[in-house]
Amino acid sequence: MVAAGVGVAVLAVTAAGVASARAQGDGSGAGGVVAVTYQVSAAAQRATLAFWTPARMAAAQAAVVVPQAAQARTRVTPPKGIPTAVPFSGVPTTGALFGTTGAKKHFCTAAVVNSTAGDLIVTAAHCVDQNGLVSNVEYVPEFHKGQSPYGAWAVRAITVAAGWQQSHNPDLDFAFLTVGPAGGPKIQARTGGLNVGFTRWYRETIEVVGYNDTAAEPIRCLTKSFKFRTGQMEFYCHGFWAGTSGSPWIIGYNAKTGSGTVFGVIGGYQEGGDYEWASYSAYFGSALRSLFNQAERQASPPPPPPATPSPSPSATAS
Repeated sequence: MVAAGVGVAVLAVTAAGVASARAQGDGSGAGGVVAVTYQVSAAAQRATLAFWTPARMAAAQAAVVVPQAAQARTRVTPPKGIPTAVPFSGVPTTGALFGTTGAKKHFCTAAVVNSTAGDLIVTAAHCVDQNGLVSNVEYVPEFHKGQSPYGAWAVRAITVAAGWQQSHNPDLDFAFLTVGPAGGPKIQARTGGLNVGFTRWYRETIEVVGYNDTAAEPIRCLTKSFKFRTGQMEFYCHGFWAGTSGSPWIIGYNAKTGSGTVFGVIGGYQEGGDYEWASYSAYFGSALRSLFNQAERQASPPPPPPATPSPSPSATAS
């Protein structure tokens, strides 16, 4: 795949656990994953921040098109008694993710995760790597009613699984993005973050927070996850349309700070689902852990080399 966008460099594919091609597609928690990291130049980051004016952000939301299958959702009867998402003003840990694909503006959801690097966010891989890399990717935490209380953060690196890059394996539909300038402020220190939960049970009580197509505010829903199939999870809740891809599934959600443990993001099967009441996520097993470790290594600067000792002065004969 050729990276789409000026100022993007692709790092060599790095084995972050296991070199087996079979392990690339294993979302069940067995084996490792091969990761690919795209680096965005400082010039491209500055151009991204200049590109996303308030008017363009509003246009990105307005440009979201609800998939035809989702529009036809009334032809499938949802289970009775499932909850409905409610709008709210948002939380610091979760925000809107903007980008462009050619001339089209793009909109998703992402969340800050706790890391040693302090500058990682998680989203769905299809939000940033479609049939080419999404350009002008910017993250805005707690975005609501056009307001950006924690500012806008350009993405400087994108890490996806090679199995997603090569074949869009739905069991690998997750990505870690590094935000903010190298050596600059750390987003985690500003907004807090979510712990990443690996190899949890499929069935959990969760709060899902997302940014819904043209809505002025994010939505949240308290619901339960369950196993759809090996490598894929599902939950039922009305109101999750286009734009909510990448929305975090949070265990132990704190309504004030937005903290908790993320163990899924909307994506995976059907890139998150064709119906507004049924959403999916790739399972966060060892493949996700390997990707997270690779993203941390790329985000953290290498330690300085040890100082070379100065040669001892030669003794002078008297």
